[in-house]
Amino acid sequence: MRLVLVLMFFFSTAVFAQTDKTVIHSEILNDDINLQIHLPDTYAHSNDFNYPVLIVLDGSTQFEHVAANVGFLSTYAIIPEMITVGVSSNQRMKYFTPTRIAKFKDNSGDAEQFRQFLEQELLSELGKKYRTSDYQILTGHSLAGLFTSYVALTPNSQFDAVISISPSLWWDSDWLVLKSAELLHVKRAKPLRWFLSMASEPNEMASAFAAQIKQLQDGLGANSTGNASKQLHWFYKHFPDETHDSTPLVGNIEALKTLFTGWNAVPEIAVMPLKDIKHFYRQKSAEFGYEFPLFAQQYNVYGLKATYEQKTAWGVEILEEGTRMFPNSEVLWDSLATAYDLDGQLEQAIKASDKAVLLAKQTDSVFLNEILSQAKHLQLRAKK
Repeated sequence: MRLVLVLMFFFSTAVFAQTDKTVIHSEILNDDINLQIHLPDTYAHSNDFNYPVLIVLDGSTQFEHVAANVGFLSTYAIIPEMITVGVSSNQRMKYFTPTRIAKFKDNSGDAEQFRQFLEQELLSELGKKYRTSDYQILTGHSLAGLFTSYVALTPNSQFDAVISISPSLWWDSDWLVLKSAELLHVKRAKPLRWFLSMASEPNEMASAFAAQIKQLQDGLGANSTGNASKQLHWFYKHFPDETHDSTPLVGNIEALKTLFTGWNAVPEIAVMPLKDIKHFYRQKSAEFGYEFPLFAQQYNVYGLKATYEQKTAWGVEILEEGTRMFPNSEVLWDSLATAYDLDGQLEQAIKASDKAVLLAKQTDSVFLNEILSQAKHLQLRAKK
């Protein structure tokens, strides 16, 4: 319990990071698309660290809660830190449906064009303006969930993971469900992880979803096992206590936790030295098809856990590397001061604390008062 209370103090944070709002013109769609771009709160702590991208469809309603939950989960190293991008359009039916039907002949069927916009235009433009890595996730709910399911089943998709919350798979007489029997076995451009969920929806929503799960089970085997070449890994959950409108909040949290199950190297109080942490994530690279470098929150979580579990030398080593990788992080410098102090290196602790205070004042950090408090405590001890 002591460790839990300490970690709650040091890791508690709100999402105060930068959010940009802009419009991108798509040549493919001949349309203007509204964007909201949320940068991790550690984005300015390094000049060269690249972040995965999470694209959130229906951004006007879904972006804020997803961005906030990404911030919370990544603070505790449950998932990676990410750049979260909300994408909004007033032509949902047109862009999110994979087939054109007579009833909506001028307002349906452009899913392939929208996918090309996301992969060829949007991701490219984000990479020019922000430090993005080559790992992309896409999430959508309802009709947008139909679209993300279409992307998940598209063999040449560039996305690495896809989330489909209560997808409208009933569209066009379950067209995508029927098509999936063929698409599941087509060689993919890259491995993909696909999370699907359904809430308490009745009738065609539930029956189409059940049919899709059966197709996955028949085509790929039991939940999450993937096919023989391990190109498609799938996961699903049922949320019977949620409605169609409430399920995106719970669904996206569970989706991210599920997609990154086992990703946290130190989920409880057992700790590791830096070399073992790095070995752990090298092994994870084979599982995810991408080698995630350690990000700022991981250094903080793993360094402080080691420190408070009396492995102070491990904590110092982890946090020293963290400050080298993220030299502008007032939090990492302050945590390093704590590790030095508990390791009996008071002079080094004061130097690290002074650096933390300087950075916290320069950025008007939300942690300034806590950082000043530790600095004062260390200075008083030095005078004794």
